[in-house]
Amino acid sequence: MIKAYIMILVYVGKLAEVLNKLRTIEHIESIAVTAGDYDLIVKVSVDSLETLMEVTDQIQMVGNIKRTTTTVIEKEISV
Repeated sequence: MIKAYIMILVYVGKLAEVLNKLRTIEHIESIAVTAGDYDLIVKVSVDSLETLMEVTDQIQMVGNIKRTTTTVIEKEISV
């Protein structure tokens, strides 16, 4: 299982619209609204890097997204 965080920068005033569309994309585990350099952080869980690329493409096609940055999780540690 491959997990990744996809950080998303949304155009001003379009957050609600983007959130509604992201909710329909398969493989998204969670969506966090954040303050800082990015507006959203999406956690994705897929079976292959090819599927991760497909999910990233779907996210970018949502519209009103200025930029995405994908970070693959190598190891997740519970505290």
